[in-house]
Amino acid sequence: MSTATLPPADPSLVGPSGYDFSVGTAIPANMAHAVSVSLPKWQDNVDYEEGRLGDVMQIGYPRFFVHKSIQKLASVLLRKFGTPGQADQEPEACYLFPSSRVADRCRSFMRAQHAQQHPDGPALAVRVVQFSLVLPSASVASGSAEQSLAAAPVQLFVVLFPASAGSLAKSYWQHTGDGISSRLAEHCLNILEETGRLGADDGPATPTATNGSSDDSPSSSTILTPPSTAEPVHRRYSKNRHYSRAAPASGSTTPGTATPSVTTTAPPTSSSAASSVPPVRMADAADPDAELMASDQSSYLEERYGRNLPASSAPLAKAALRRRIAGTLLSDRSDLPSLGDVGPTMRSGTALSESDVFLFPSGMSAIFHAHQTALRWRGDSAGKSVCFGFPYTDTLKILQKWGPGCHFYGKGNDAELDEFEALLQAQSSSGESRILALFCEFPSNPLLRSPDLPRIRRLADKYDFLVVVDETIGNFLNVEVLPYADMVVSSLTKVFSGDANVMGGSMVVNPKGRHAEEVRQVLLGQGGAGGEYEDNYWGVDAVFMERNSRDFARRVQRIDANAEALASMLHARLNSSPVLKGVYYPKFETRSHYDACRRKIALPYPRDAEEQKEQQGGFGGLFSVIFTTLSASQAFYDALCCAKGPSLGTNFTLASPYTLLAHYYELDWAKQFGVEASLVRVSTGLEETKGLVEMFERALRKAEESEKK
Repeated sequence: MSTATLPPADPSLVGPSGYDFSVGTAIPANMAHAVSVSLPKWQDNVDYEEGRLGDVMQIGYPRFFVHKSIQKLASVLLRKFGTPGQADQEPEACYLFPSSRVADRCRSFMRAQHAQQHPDGPALAVRVVQFSLVLPSASVASGSAEQSLAAAPVQLFVVLFPASAGSLAKSYWQHTGDGISSRLAEHCLNILEETGRLGADDGPATPTATNGSSDDSPSSSTILTPPSTAEPVHRRYSKNRHYSRAAPASGSTTPGTATPSVTTTAPPTSSSAASSVPPVRMADAADPDAELMASDQSSYLEERYGRNLPASSAPLAKAALRRRIAGTLLSDRSDLPSLGDVGPTMRSGTALSESDVFLFPSGMSAIFHAHQTALRWRGDSAGKSVCFGFPYTDTLKILQKWGPGCHFYGKGNDAELDEFEALLQAQSSSGESRILALFCEFPSNPLLRSPDLPRIRRLADKYDFLVVVDETIGNFLNVEVLPYADMVVSSLTKVFSGDANVMGGSMVVNPKGRHAEEVRQVLLGQGGAGGEYEDNYWGVDAVFMERNSRDFARRVQRIDANAEALASMLHARLNSSPVLKGVYYPKFETRSHYDACRRKIALPYPRDAEEQKEQQGGFGGLFSVIFTTLSASQAFYDALCCAKGPSLGTNFTLASPYTLLAHYYELDWAKQFGVEASLVRVSTGLEETKGLVEMFERALRKAEESEKK
């Protein structure tokens, strides 16, 4: 793709000075709800996985690191409803969820997993408490035309369990992505504060060991437990203190009375017992490492723009998001129509409408509920699912831990598709339970391989199973996978948002799919039966997601161009560089399968130049590099002058030693599928292309020099 007519690079992202992040601080810097955390050196990632960064981690990817606002709210509710330790009873811990159904599902999961681990032991005691938060009418501005989002009532569901079972709750939180969001937690804390019910000692719980690897790793643990009173020892990995300024003194609060309504599904805990839980230490505002500081602009956007919006903004934002994904939002094609104006979908041949799009609080939540939908669709006769290709780690965990289990084809190549077809034929002949659904990514993360979707669709039609495709990496501007899928899921947190400050996910039901009506009935319910789908996407998150995604198409053009330039440069060095083992990018991996779904003509966005409208979709903004040695990989990673941490699809280039973060305690297992420990994954941003290429060339030279020593 020619860069002559691409949107201009973001000047704030050019040069190394914009990336001086301290370890454990937010990426983007000073962002209260950032979805990435700075791990600027290779060793930082190792320390993170082995639990040695607990004292400096200010934030993290939300499904792996529970946000401090959620920690703080959980500590308040744990003191209120939790049972402290007794001579014959251990103390409780808790996690917070947005609906009764989600909380009940968490309880069922924990009990089932505990029973598998302790078949001869007693049942795990897990209980759910409902807590209602409502601002008294006096706290809502009188005479206002409409209630603000800041005054919206909230129902929270507190799952309480013995602290020793924390790893099971953490698994559910991580795998399903259905926990409450950090903005929802802040909203609840604001209500408690404005009504005078937030005590001075209600600080965030002290984290123990937190990491982003498999829940089976020895250092996995819940962080929502009564905290230690020991003072943390703060570690500083950078002299730049701009990113960890002390928090300002909080403003005055409005006294009042909250209106809690408590409903329990188990005998309630007495308040006197709960009050004996040790108080949580309030972070020291004078300590520059104690609190993550928001910049003036961030504070303005979060507190003014978010909290003061009218309540109607949330449903309007959600409608706009569904229309944007469906391709029916006219304001995406012209600057004239409002967000309410719609037309036929620009995603030709799909017949999509906004009613085919379902929003979720995270991409993993969309995947989890796609699987739950498939299980309910098939009912008691459900067979195993199929995970085709090496996926993001939690997708495989979902298929393994819920339902009958799964067949895993980790290489995802044509030979394994032959094996899968042979399995289908054998099952058909023997009368075994039919395959439930096939899950795959297009392309996969982190090896960027694309499965043969047309062939998979033919097999699905012949043997009657559902196809669920995760298009997060490819995204619907570059590829159109819907004709081959029954459901398409995506993490909106990534490039759709770009700003890395809000979570979200989507599921699109193919209206032309063979089982479209049945899938829709499962999602929405039929004959009085409740559907699988419930809208748990917090309204303020939806508002931020809608705002972030307005320039989605413009950003994807430049991000794609930057990724192609970097991947092509590195791929050209494969034969000449002694440290490069492989460069993985859809342009070079399973190209024919990718091209089968690649857009032949770009979607008609007005910012596309005339000469670009006839071009195909791009290859996406993600690529991976595998080095010949770990030392070369480390030298390359450490030399990169860009943001470094988990997540992808950001407006800035973001690098990560993916295998370390996702599979630290199963490196040998991952290696057999080509996902080696020396892999560095790169998500490109909006920077100027020439500067990016020069930076990666310098890092490659550092890697080569490291092997000469």
